[in-house]
Amino acid sequence: MYAILGDIQFDLIYFDGFDSKFAANYAEHAMIAGKPRLQFTGLALDEIAITLAFHHLFCDPEVEFAKLKEALANHQAMALVLGNGDYKGWFVLADVNSTAQQTDATGTITALEASISLREYVGDTANPLPPPAVQPENPPVQAVAEPAPMPPVTQAQSTLQGAPSFLDNIGSAVSLAVQARSALSLASDMLNTVQRLASNPLAALDRVPGLLGSLNDALGSLENLPASLSRIRDQLPMAADVLRAGNTALFDVQGAVGMLSNASASNVAGKISVASGLLGSAGDAMTTVSSGVGKAAAKLVTRSA
Repeated sequence: MYAILGDIQFDLIYFDGFDSKFAANYAEHAMIAGKPRLQFTGLALDEIAITLAFHHLFCDPEVEFAKLKEALANHQAMALVLGNGDYKGWFVLADVNSTAQQTDATGTITALEASISLREYVGDTANPLPPPAVQPENPPVQAVAEPAPMPPVTQAQSTLQGAPSFLDNIGSAVSLAVQARSALSLASDMLNTVQRLASNPLAALDRVPGLLGSLNDALGSLENLPASLSRIRDQLPMAADVLRAGNTALFDVQGAVGMLSNASASNVAGKISVASGLLGSAGDAMTTVSSGVGKAAAKLVTRSA
């Protein structure tokens, strides 16, 4: 799922969970006889918990996680907008937790899981913070102590013209890119496992069918991605590079599938090595694709295009 929190674009991160909490507050009044009475005192602040997964195949996990730590330290209210244009409101980042899932031989984190908690920021109810869609000249971040004024409704209406068609197209491209990245990430993890079994060819060969399954899942999305990207060519930053990267990822994964389909106990180690290089190239290409569609989606959800 693609989303923007303030100026943090979650275009290279997987959403593993998105939990929302809504509540009401009640005062309890004791009675001399009988049970207490409840009195509604107002709605509680909305809370959102998000679980994120960072993988080296598509980003630098430590760099992306550092952005969250910086946002926590800045203690600012930030607008949360999903890739489909759904504006969730203004939130403060309440806490950030991380768990390293994988590291390389030098200790560098290659896969990391993080969870963040957001609390709704209301501000001055007489002068509420506006959704970012009506402020194309400003980034969707607002200092807690200085809420911005609400622009006229007519401006908001004018900025939304033409959005639904682009919204459908960018939504399709984002969905395909996320599906492909997810399958490639799983395939990369499986490939690492198979490589560790290289000294036992039969054991490595036994894992190849599962690896091929993940690669074929990625192919299902990658085969539809070029056409989807072509529909938003005019809105894509560096459109030619993004389209070329989409095709590169497709060809690399097709090559890896062809390579592994003919693996045997006598050649599985060499074919796994070649497939690893192809998968790495596909991951680099998908980083370019994700960045391109992420920036295009950012223009839509912030109405800054």
